[in-house]
Amino acid sequence: MRRRSATRERLLEATREVLAREGIQGASVEHICEQAGFTRGAFYSNFSSKDVLLLALFRRERDLMFESLRAATAPESYEGLEPTEAIAVIIDRFLGLQSVDRAGFLVHLEFSIRGIRGGEVGDEFNDSWREIKDELVSLMTTIVASLGREFTVDPRHAATVLTGTYDEAVREAITDERELDAELLQTTLPMLLLAATRPLDAVPVDVSAGA
Repeated sequence: MRRRSATRERLLEATREVLAREGIQGASVEHICEQAGFTRGAFYSNFSSKDVLLLALFRRERDLMFESLRAATAPESYEGLEPTEAIAVIIDRFLGLQSVDRAGFLVHLEFSIRGIRGGEVGDEFNDSWREIKDELVSLMTTIVASLGREFTVDPRHAATVLTGTYDEAVREAITDERELDAELLQTTLPMLLLAATRPLDAVPVDVSAGA
């Protein structure tokens, strides 16, 4: 059982490397097997198809990302801090736990493209993307509530803006071959999140009152 698990893990790692280098279209079973140092027989004894392997890799990457995010958002890490400082601490902890590398970002893009292409497998990728959004929204709502605040917009919209900002920062860092600008994210993301929330005891302004 342990040997089978190690074989699967080597195939997943090999797939990650081949995807980053050649993209989904170029990542043939043959290339993946060559990268892992296995035969096609070893491949098919663990995965029934390339699509099944890709979904397994996607879910593994997703689980690792959320493992880092849950660790970064543990309440004890920001308890007693002001909202802006608390969010900056969470971001700092997440960046310290979640490695940012060119291969990882390219694989992330390939998974997005596979979902956009549609089809039965594309639908499975899109379902997983929705699960990621749901989990992220749940974490964000919990954090915001723990800071004594509530969303003034749809939390899913806020999540889209925050993840888009993060992804663009990563893209620029990789394109420019430099370190991710953590200070920029620690300044911008708290600002965006606070702009989308308000204190729980705040009284909403009736904008139609003067009309």
